[in-house]
Parts: sequence; structure tokens; C-alpha cells
Amino acid sequence: MIKLELGADTVSLFPELDEKETLKEVAKFFTKDLERLLLMSGHELVDLKSPTLSSAPGHSNGSNNSEKAIIRGLNAEAMVRATSDTIHHCSHNSQIILIGLFIRKWPWNEVKPLVYSENNKFSYLRRKAMFEFADGFDYWQRVNNCQPIIDLHKYK
Repeated sequence: MIKLELGADTVSLFPELDEKETLKEVAKFFTKDLERLLLMSGHELVDLKSPTLSSAPGHSNGSNNSEKAIIRGLNAEAMVRATSDTIHHCSHNSQIILIGLFIRKWPWNEVKPLVYSENNKFSYLRRKAMFEFADGFDYWQRVNNCQPIIDLHKYK
């Protein structure tokens, strides 16, 4: 944790993170929210495996002239791009873990050998990957003009 000293006072640069709740929030995003975003944007889960997510939807859900539906679809599209960008800007092992566990939905025992990890180290690497995703997701949402910005961090 970075702390700044201002005279006699010490101020933290970041509020204290509730790690357990942040991990729950990231897992919830991948298991519940992302599925809805993909459906709303016309993409499929497999589209996130590639580092370059096309801006064109994977398939069309038909035309809908409702302005609100179009805006929701554009916002969902931006959020899916932000998710892809975030994953592909994480460290190499984190990319493998995020794509393996959350996108391909492989069990731990299939992902673990891909990062050459033992059981106890893999748990650490999984947590690290989820924190990397939460940290980067704020930035990539802004780059992709997402509205609203979702903060996956939970604080004490």
C-alpha cells in the first residue's frame, strides 16, 4: 500500500481494499454480468479468447428501432471490448488463467499445468489474475467510453 506523508499526517493513496469482496465481485462479473453483456452486444464468449475483438457483433439479434435498446447494445458492446482489452493487457499467466477459468470455463486442473503451477501457487496466481483484471478494468472502460464505469473493487 502506498502512503503519503503530509507533515505529521500519513494518507493512503488508495483506500483499504476488501480483498475477499473484490474477488467475489470479479467472479460475479465473469459468471453473471458478462454473459448478459455478450447477449446484449451480439457477441459470444468465444469472441473474448482472441486478443482482437472485432467491433462488429458476432451475430445479429434482428433489428430493433428502439433508441434505448440501441444505446444499451452500444454500451454493452463497449463493455465487452473493455473486458477483452483488460484481459489481453494482463500479465501472460493472468491471461491464461482468466481465459481458461472464466471464458473457456475449464476446471482448475486443466488450467493449472498451463501456468506450470502447484496447487497452493495456483490459488495465489488466480487471485493475482482477478486483482489485475479489477485494476485494469477501470482504465479500459474509460478507453472504450463505457457508461457507466463499473468499479469491481470493494473497500473496507
